[in-house]
Amino acid sequence: MKYIFFFTLFISLSLFAQQEQENNMKTIEDISNIYKEVEHFPLEPNYGVYISSSNTNFEVRVNDIPVFIGYEFITNDVSPKGSYFPINLAISKSGIQTIEVRMFPSYNRETQQLEPSLKNAQVKVDVVKREYNTVKKEYSEEEVILNLASPTEKNEVSKKTKFIYPERTEYSFDGTFEALVPYGIKTLEKAQNLLTTDPEEIMELTEQLLISYNEMFEVYDQNNISEYADLIYNKEKRTAQQLFFTESDSKKRIGKLLTSGKIVKDGYEMMPFEDFKLRFYANGKIITLVYDKLGQVGRNKSVLRSSGESRKSYYSLFYRPVGSDEFILY
Repeated sequence: MKYIFFFTLFISLSLFAQQEQENNMKTIEDISNIYKEVEHFPLEPNYGVYISSSNTNFEVRVNDIPVFIGYEFITNDVSPKGSYFPINLAISKSGIQTIEVRMFPSYNRETQQLEPSLKNAQVKVDVVKREYNTVKKEYSEEEVILNLASPTEKNEVSKKTKFIYPERTEYSFDGTFEALVPYGIKTLEKAQNLLTTDPEEIMELTEQLLISYNEMFEVYDQNNISEYADLIYNKEKRTAQQLFFTESDSKKRIGKLLTSGKIVKDGYEMMPFEDFKLRFYANGKIITLVYDKLGQVGRNKSVLRSSGESRKSYYSLFYRPVGSDEFILY
């Protein structure tokens, strides 16, 4: 009789814990209302970068967090200003921020191989800032606070510029700028530093991280909206604060997270995990698995992908809190 009592108690407690967990799960409705939890300020600074490039694979990182990853394509000319990318999500607090550009040889579609060197590679990055005045409800003029460019020299005859280290197979350049933001994000201050070059440790981390990826795969593959919302809620809450979301921004965000109410668009299927490698960001506090097949668009982006009319990569940066074995979406 005693065993039946304890067994019944165990089952009751388990069901209660399960019910409690389900009650605490976040929903898509919660995400659409995240703007209600965003703290607003008289002046809300928005930082970003304009990027132009030619004949190179490259990455742009702010505080060692990727803000742009471009592989397996070549552009012929450097545009005067290039494309704009917001970078507030890589800025956790006020102070001096680092920005780095990493350049690698481009992909040659004729040989289907990487070029032997950087040759005529060029990258230009402008860091800019503009502020939203919440009282006047208007933006300030955009201010350029840093210019970065790969080193070039000009041919006096043709007047064309050329990379001064054409024989190199890799090149990086960096700079710093000061950012003043009214928020403080402490997530990575409480994260483990997982950085390692040891092959066995990398293999072990990869195997551990794959567990989280397989769980995410199931959520996406089954279009499990409730699990998805709970999975991304904290990431979305941080995003909303760093970008100063309004109600309109939150509603638009849902449109980006879901297509016709689905995580994976109709006509698309999740792709198996293959040809991937482990990458470290944020000086070892963020890790991810990226696709690593030469000659394929999407290389070095998330291995969590779907295929349809085109291919889509899904966000998958993780961190592990100090004292925990669990990987959490950053």
